[in-house]
Amino acid sequence: MNKLLLSAAVTAAMFAGNAQAALQLTGGAPDLTNALTQTVKEVWISGSSAATPFVEKSVAADCTGTVYKYANSTNDFTWVCDSSIATSTINIVHKRDGGGSVTAIKSALAAATPALAATYLPTYWTTASLAASATAGTTTCAASSTSNGVAVTVCTPTGASAVQHNADIDLADVDGAQFESAANGGVANASSLSATKGLATQVFGIVVNTRLYAAMQVASVAAGKIASSCIGGITPGASSFNTPTNNTDACMPSLTTAQLSAILGNNRATDWYNLYFTDTTGAQNSLVTVQNIADQPANTDVHYCSRTAGSGTLATINIKLENQCSKTNEAFATANAQTINPEVDATTGNQKVVHSMSGSGDLENCLEGLNDGVTKATFTLPTLISTGNASASVANARWAIGIMGLDRNSTVAKKYRFIKVDGFAPTAQNVVEGKYKIWAELVNVAATSTNPLALDILANLGSASQITALNVTHPFGLSGFLGTANNTNFPPSYDAAIAPGTKLYAAWDAARPVNPWTHTTSTGNALNHCRTPSIPTGGQVAIPTF
Repeated sequence: MNKLLLSAAVTAAMFAGNAQAALQLTGGAPDLTNALTQTVKEVWISGSSAATPFVEKSVAADCTGTVYKYANSTNDFTWVCDSSIATSTINIVHKRDGGGSVTAIKSALAAATPALAATYLPTYWTTASLAASATAGTTTCAASSTSNGVAVTVCTPTGASAVQHNADIDLADVDGAQFESAANGGVANASSLSATKGLATQVFGIVVNTRLYAAMQVASVAAGKIASSCIGGITPGASSFNTPTNNTDACMPSLTTAQLSAILGNNRATDWYNLYFTDTTGAQNSLVTVQNIADQPANTDVHYCSRTAGSGTLATINIKLENQCSKTNEAFATANAQTINPEVDATTGNQKVVHSMSGSGDLENCLEGLNDGVTKATFTLPTLISTGNASASVANARWAIGIMGLDRNSTVAKKYRFIKVDGFAPTAQNVVEGKYKIWAELVNVAATSTNPLALDILANLGSASQITALNVTHPFGLSGFLGTANNTNFPPSYDAAIAPGTKLYAAWDAARPVNPWTHTTSTGNALNHCRTPSIPTGGQVAIPTF
């Protein structure tokens, strides 16, 4: 993992500590009771669940030795490790995902207006209660594994308590003003949390569970959109139909922006069989096709695994696919309940079913739960109408679509897949070349922190080497994050002369992934995701051509 190193003098001043400090273990778990007697640097982070894998890697960049990750099913995280940038120091970083980006918006407003603290401040596990859980022997730690590309030992505490706490970092996927819309949380005065530039570009995508992906691939072959070899691993009626083997760019199904607006929008397309491809002969072909009727769900309602209002992922989708830049525009999903709009008919899809999930991990559970027709972790399978042609073993399985950050599921281990939008895969290169538009600029809306570890984590989030190390390679290409167009960590600057052969911001470079486009206004003093992104002012910058 690349590390952003502070100068020796600054590091010494910021992280001076006890030379005897070192994280000790009791029963395989960190001895936090002992840790609290030593030099500890503690940070609290709220907001964007889509950015949590990004945050985890940025936290791990400041660790040495084993990273211990306390986690549960309700979007609470705490990372503990020995510091790699400060001798004799233990890092403890808390993250609150629940609610998504709107949690960060409320947290920042509470910091500015103390009267809001009681209702707006996020809650975090206390280190003392995590220590008590370990002392009581109720914390269990699994063997080291890979989480979001980081080697971690995951610990599950029992009985840890949470309290409200001011955050050092409040992360939102889009600028604060977007959260004044009811569709995005309806938070008064959110527009007061201005940001002049993003920390990094996050790429978001459209995902479908693997049953739907397979059916879309079969239909795409029938319509001549992809080669027949793309479904060589899909055997009708067999388990392989549920685990598509070819997820490369050439074999990805695609939906248009207009189709997605109809699928995701309230009271629009409700049945997967309402959507069609036009093949090379002009004939209409259904968006989904099954080669064996037993592979078709018992009900063909559109199931949408969405996020609760206030999610930055949902806000990005609302803006990019529904042009939702008004406080009164139609929302995709406005309820906070897990499931809204139940199935009402036994076989035909005449009612869209929306599952509003609190975090990205919950949304993954929704996609996989509907894929297999089972309750999965934080997703409770609702009462479904289970008649029709599906085999008894998958009677409650459903075709489902969702929204997700591209730093997830690069190994295709989970039962969902990313698809193309308007014919382009959600890769970092396609963002750079202006072909793929579902992306946003991650912002920190918190007041300037004086916490030295928080400042270093923020620097990691925006550093060139860190972003390069963070990206993941999907079967269809590299994706996840890019540097922002106006980030000085990515030389050359716009005003500097560019030497012959130097790559411009507008040129794709996997070793230095930079997004040349930004939602920052032309004067550079405000970030507004409702404006069409463009390349910042600067005569030395070339607009991509293709």
